[in-house]
Amino acid sequence: MSAQVEIDEQRRHALEQFARRRKTSVRRVLERAVDEFMERADDEELLIQSSTQARRTHLREGDASLAVREWRNRRPLKKHR
Repeated sequence: MSAQVEIDEQRRHALEQFARRRKTSVRRVLERAVDEFMERADDEELLIQSSTQARRTHLREGDASLAVREWRNRRPLKKHR
């Protein structure tokens, strides 16, 4: 799916400069930014879920977070595209 997004001049200029420094396209910078945002949103949702589960099971939150982190490291990386 392809979509056009309008951004203000200041952000567009900053993106172009960043892309030039990284020797990549603005499109690729934006794709990576969206992928990272989606992964972070998934992480935050998982943290909320693990926190809720920890309260229900009376585990310490640190133990629950460690278990979730270990589980995430064992599963394949999810791509948002």
